[in-house]
Amino acid sequence: MDRDALAKLAARYTRRAEPVALTPEELDLEHCEVTRVVPGLPVWAWIRFPGSAELVAGEAFGWTSRAVQVTWTDGGVRRVTWVWASAVRRRNDQVRKTALGERTAKANDGGTGTNKPENAQ
Repeated sequence: MDRDALAKLAARYTRRAEPVALTPEELDLEHCEVTRVVPGLPVWAWIRFPGSAELVAGEAFGWTSRAVQVTWTDGGVRRVTWVWASAVRRRNDQVRKTALGERTAKANDGGTGTNKPENAQ
């Protein structure tokens, strides 16, 4: 892929919709204590976007008993959002994904839940 094509692809993903984060009511941080760690733990996380979901290689820097704060890079932009804990699992550092992750469209998923990287554990 040439530089122009890469630049166009990066710009396309940078301009897309913001991830769908958990609401303050869902997080309930007044009643759920947040655990913070530095450096972050490497994780696989399902990030929701309007009309699709993406499995990303990210890092967890904070979590509660119900939710995880995930950081990842998308099209050269660092993003941070809170997702349900069930949407996150730890990953081995040896397993790599591209910064754009694996995209899945609702129309193509079929509800099978089988969209995961081949090397994911």
